[in-house]
Amino acid sequence: MSDWYQIENIYFVVQVSSTGAEMKRLFAKTWRKELLWVARDESAKKIWNRSAPILFPIVGKLKDDQYNFKGKTYSMPQHGFARDRDFKCVECSDHQLTFELVADKETFVHYPFCFELRVQYAIEENMLIITYSVKNTDRQDIYFSIGAHPAFLTSNLEDYEIRFEKKERGYFQLKNKLVDWKNLTGLSSEALIPTKELFTQDALIFKDVKSTYVDLINIPRNETIRIHGSHTPYFGIWGKDSIPFICLEPWYGVSDDAHHDQNLETKEGIQVLAMGAEFKFTYSVELT
Repeated sequence: MSDWYQIENIYFVVQVSSTGAEMKRLFAKTWRKELLWVARDESAKKIWNRSAPILFPIVGKLKDDQYNFKGKTYSMPQHGFARDRDFKCVECSDHQLTFELVADKETFVHYPFCFELRVQYAIEENMLIITYSVKNTDRQDIYFSIGAHPAFLTSNLEDYEIRFEKKERGYFQLKNKLVDWKNLTGLSSEALIPTKELFTQDALIFKDVKSTYVDLINIPRNETIRIHGSHTPYFGIWGKDSIPFICLEPWYGVSDDAHHDQNLETKEGIQVLAMGAEFKFTYSVELT
């Protein structure tokens, strides 16, 4: 059973579930509107039954849903297991929440490392700041990926534009659910116009993003949701065919490609953390 926690100020109401430490409500008081996709009925759940899952200890899909480490083969579902685990709330104040997940016998089945994963939500004026922290509590280097996956409501797709701070080279897409690095779709400007056809091959995957922020602009309403911290090694943009939302996703990791040898140490985008070390990754949501 999930526990729910809330923080708010004059700009936001933020609600987070202990299951997956997942944000389940982001309400903009000044705009008087919900910003986050939430599946509230059965038909919506069939479209997508998540809102802003945390992707750990992998981002995307493994080849054959498996990887090898030190001579042993492990299975791992797409985007890892953290999004389905119960986190402990270790801090709860008016403007800040912190959740924690630590390794246990269930995680060892899929992932042979001791770790401590913390997720913090903090609101400062018109900005929601989200920080992921991974600590190596093992006696060896640990290997992991981590990423964000917030889904923002888009009621009328033709009203929206996605705009990068700088012109990016382009994006890659998936082939049989794995990244096809051989085909790059170039961009002619900073703007990307979302259409239903754009996501027929699943997510758009950007590599080595130069932009420090990406905007989701509601043109008629002159409302912009700005995602700071987009200059991660990878950045995903995703929607469904019915397009009730657009996901803007900073990632430290990515799906395998068809040619990967399935060894964890050589996985594209894998992060390596020394014994006792800590990795931090912050992105934020600003209303402009």
